[in-house]
Amino acid sequence: MNSLTKPLAVVLIGSLAALAACNKRETPAEVNADVAKAQTEKAEDVNEALADRSEVAGDTAKDAASTDPDDRGDAIEDRAEANYNVAMAKIDGDLKIAKQTCDGMAAAMQKDCNVKAEAAHDVAKSAAKVTLDAEKARSNAVQKLDNK
Repeated sequence: MNSLTKPLAVVLIGSLAALAACNKRETPAEVNADVAKAQTEKAEDVNEALADRSEVAGDTAKDAASTDPDDRGDAIEDRAEANYNVAMAKIDGDLKIAKQTCDGMAAAMQKDCNVKAEAAHDVAKSAAKVTLDAEKARSNAVQKLDNK
């Protein structure tokens, strides 16, 4: 081997070993520990997003009750974004939990499990985005009342 092919071979062998390990079935104990950790992280992320949403609700209370359409529209949008962040914390947490669960399956089933988990994540993410976009449109409609 010349001086260039030897390092390349080492990298290739290392990459193949890493890929083989990716599909290795984890023990039930490993899966349970990983799922529990993902559930804890999800709960922390969701709780943080809920706290932020609560803060946004308090910060926008005056604007939401305002007679000024611009203020009301801003409050609608701020609250919609806070709701979206809560939804995304839940959705992302569900994906992490699902992927950890997939690791407990036989190697032949892991890829399909992960593909399904990603697909469910994409659908939920799209639904959350549709809701956010609808609220932003409502915000814009309210703000347009001020421009008449």
